[in-house]
Amino acid sequence: MLVAIARQGTLMGAASELHLTQPAVTKSIKELEAQLGVQLLVRSGRGVRFTDYGEILLHSARRITAEMESAEQAIAQMKSATPSTLKIGVSLLSATVPVYAALSRFRARWPQTQLEIMEGMPRQIIDSLRSGEFDLCLAFIADSDSIAEFAFIPLARWPQRLMYSGDVNDASLQALSASQWLWNHTAESWLPFWQHLAAGETSAPPRQMTLCTSWTIYRQLALEPNTVSIWPEFLLHGDNAPHALTPLRFALPEITLGFMVRRDHVFSRATEHFIECVKAELK
Repeated sequence: MLVAIARQGTLMGAASELHLTQPAVTKSIKELEAQLGVQLLVRSGRGVRFTDYGEILLHSARRITAEMESAEQAIAQMKSATPSTLKIGVSLLSATVPVYAALSRFRARWPQTQLEIMEGMPRQIIDSLRSGEFDLCLAFIADSDSIAEFAFIPLARWPQRLMYSGDVNDASLQALSASQWLWNHTAESWLPFWQHLAAGETSAPPRQMTLCTSWTIYRQLALEPNTVSIWPEFLLHGDNAPHALTPLRFALPEITLGFMVRRDHVFSRATEHFIECVKAELK
């Protein structure tokens, strides 16, 4: 019921989805609030919104319903060979890694498993994984990223390079801080990255920093004059490499490509095989 309310935005919409009356939904929510001793929803003329207590319970409700749907699907598959579904989230940066052969290998071994691969922003990927909408997510993790709530299966590590568009007259960090900088991870990981880069120097973070996780746009912005950008090593080679950029001699932390999963997630045999296919492709 909580998941339906969140999806529909109103008690009436949730009641319609669940084939119940609105008074029945209202009564159930009030009973739940009385049982927990907290207010879960705030009602208004425009609908309802979740309180902080409600948001906590909603996260658990989404995870529970996702696990129940997974269990029901597994049982249905055992009873009637119903095709299973493997839902995979892919971050925008990890979508640049060529793992297409792994998908072909997986489909050849598990043709009855339906693949759903969705690309998204880092925050969207994490929220969808947390709520149970994805079984696992392929993502790049920087050392400054915090993912303690998830389990992480590392696949490969790559160095990162600092690149500059234009003539480098002064390559000191203090001089470069006056340039335009591009960042391709989460907003929360920017300051820890800069502190690592500064390594005890007193240089203030750049005033001009653009967060861009679209690699099509990122490539274009990186070519603008006097722009500092961060690149995974593997993107600096090949036909689409940004050859017009100049490398800067700074030691950057490596980034790791891997699968993020919920710690309580139980892998199916198909999921385990998919992970092995990607591992084999990256060797």
